[in-house]
Amino acid sequence: MLPKRGIWARADEILVTLGSQNALYLLASLLMARGVRVGVENPGFRDAASIFDIHGAKVHLQDVDDQGLVVDRRLDDCQYLYVTPGHQVPTGVAMSTARREQLLRQIREHDQVLIEDDYDAEFNLDNHPLPALKASDSSGRVIYLSSLSKAFSPGLRIGYMVADAELIDELRALRRLMYRHPPLNNQRMLADFLAQGHYDAHLRRFREEHCRRRELLYQALRSDLSDCQPMGSPGASACWLAAPAGIDTQRLAWAAAQQSVLIESGAQFFLGDGEAPKNFMRLGFHAIDAERIRPGVQKLGEVL
Repeated sequence: MLPKRGIWARADEILVTLGSQNALYLLASLLMARGVRVGVENPGFRDAASIFDIHGAKVHLQDVDDQGLVVDRRLDDCQYLYVTPGHQVPTGVAMSTARREQLLRQIREHDQVLIEDDYDAEFNLDNHPLPALKASDSSGRVIYLSSLSKAFSPGLRIGYMVADAELIDELRALRRLMYRHPPLNNQRMLADFLAQGHYDAHLRRFREEHCRRRELLYQALRSDLSDCQPMGSPGASACWLAAPAGIDTQRLAWAAAQQSVLIESGAQFFLGDGEAPKNFMRLGFHAIDAERIRPGVQKLGEVL
């Protein structure tokens, strides 16, 4: 799995966790404290910001544009940066090559550590996905997180972290105090599944179905929600939409739910105390039967 993302690591540089969010919690428990400043994307993954916050860190909210995290002098005072460069949460933007180079230069010049959350690495549908940032890390400043739960089985809760061996050793000791190790039967089952080639075959089928569902969603959007603008990369695992100005997607989500159509209002992804834009929403397409995608979008269009 790691070589497909351009990463080569020794066994003592890898830690198995209960999903990537558990890896993030372990990291925060070890590294975050009062006086530590961590930069996160805004809009972004609220749970990550909350994890850093409850461990005492000062969370700095950094803007995102159509190339990913904006890299400028506002990041200079951060000790850590948390990013989702494969497909930014929630916008789905794939970080550009130029922005990746700028970000790696930033952490070298300012003695920072980058936490890379590659949550959808296993089902990235971009035609030519870029390697992980960790693949270009020659100074040990990138901590890489990913998960097998999304592509294999959400209930399995298996993730992993790749970092410097000394850090992994400290994290392994901390993990032992929490739950010793992820269930060995799950690890063994997954190891056999990988070794026998079943996982690669599963991923091919999974991606084919993902592509089919994505195309059904985009066809329905063009037909029934043409006033809404899809944003980000079409290879992302969810669709980030900008509704026309004046639309409150929190009210829309409530009204759609009355018609058994579930969407995520975009407001929840905008962090901080300022007023969040109200016209963004996020549509998933994995947890619904493919034949129900078009009717669902039609109902959403009627409610809108």
